[in-house]
This record gives sequence, C-alpha cells and structure tokens, in this order.
Amino acid sequence: MKRLLQHALITSLILVMPVFSGYAAEQDEATAKLTRLLKMRLGTDQIEPPVETEVEGVYQTRFGNKFAYLIDGGRYVFIGDMIDLKLAKNLTEISRRDLIVEELASFPDDALVIFPARDLELAVLNVFTDTSCGYCQKLHTEVGFLQDAGISVRYFPYPRGGARGPGYRDLQKVWCAEDRAAAMSIAKGTANGILDSGLCDAAKVVDQGYDLGNRIGVTGTPALFAADGTKFNGYVPYQELIPQLLNN
Repeated sequence: MKRLLQHALITSLILVMPVFSGYAAEQDEATAKLTRLLKMRLGTDQIEPPVETEVEGVYQTRFGNKFAYLIDGGRYVFIGDMIDLKLAKNLTEISRRDLIVEELASFPDDALVIFPARDLELAVLNVFTDTSCGYCQKLHTEVGFLQDAGISVRYFPYPRGGARGPGYRDLQKVWCAEDRAAAMSIAKGTANGILDSGLCDAAKVVDQGYDLGNRIGVTGTPALFAADGTKFNGYVPYQELIPQLLNN
C-alpha cells in the first residue's frame, strides 16, 4: 500500500511539473514581450522587467527613477503615481521608497561621513550634501541637536553640477581627509582648519555619490531621506525634523 501511494505521488508530480513549468515559461515570455515593447516605445534600454501589481491587469515597471504602468498587455502605458483612493495609499510611493532603501544600502558605511547618535540610536537621517550649499551649511550647524536626540546623520556627497560644480573639489578634500567628520565641519565653516589636497583614491566616492543621488531622484541639496526611504523636501529645521524622524 505504501509503495502504491509513493508511486501515485511520483506520478502526480511528473504530471504537474510540466504544466507548472509551461505556465512559468508563458509568464516569462509575456514579461519579456512587455519589456521589449517598452524599450521600443520609450526609446531606452534601462527598463526593469514589468511586475504584476495588486490591480488586475496592471503591471509596474521602472526606468531610471521613474515608474510606469502598463495596461492591456502593454498597449497603454502611463507614467506617474498610482494611488489607492479607498485606502488613501500611494502605491508608487511605496515602490519608490523601497528603491531608495535598496540604493542607499548599496553604499558602504566606510564610504560615508557619519555623525553618530549620542547614546542610543533611535533614527537615521541620510543626507546628500554639497559643501558650497548654503542650506547644507545651515543644516550642519544643527547636526549636534540631531545627535543629542538619538539621530545618526549619514552624509553622501552630491556636488551640484557634477564635476564642474563649485563644491566638487572641496567634497573630494573632505573624503580624502583622515578625519572626514572634522573635514566636513571645516569645509562647511563650522570649524577651523586646513583641508587635504583631495588627491587620493577615496576622491572617486564623490562621483559615486553623485551617480547614486541621480538614480534616486536627487535634484538639489540638501536632500534628506529617512531610513525607510521617506524623502523630505529640502532643508528642514531640526525642531521639525526630529519629531518627524522619531515618529516615522
């Protein structure tokens, strides 16, 4: 009897696996077809494979930091945010935050300038900064308040204008310094001292930070992101920023 049951189970698996395998192949081909259509119609190869959303018949894809939605097998596409009005939930924003978290995590901690929280860390603030930016300098004068509140500040380099930007060379000097935190304060005018030459292997991190910022939609500085990918629009005074981060 036991052998009979084993035989029946094996036979069932043999029958089911080709069906499942065929279905998976059809799904892969359908996704590949949608991707080809998008590349052709949008004129770019930088397109993520479409994934089915919670809305029947609607697929989401991404090119760069923009999200697009496909309807009717890829015949129609709209670019923008999809919102669930019943639940008052921005479905695109959720995907956007996930993308930001993933991209930020790809940047190693030893490539950042970090001002750690004092005592227990309760929250993290990721900041794309330029030493020549007035509001970046203002935010830096308030970093101590954030640290006292249990918030770690993680600086990513983002020279406005790229390699031709006014802060590009100073950012390289900061990242080449033995003590980057001290160098950041010097470059932003909150401490006295002389910056290094900026000629070192770590100088390339400035370009990497600029590329990362562009991938997640940074267009100016300071650009602030919470640990869950929530973006704050520009400079936010520490009195407003602390409760938002701690309650996030």
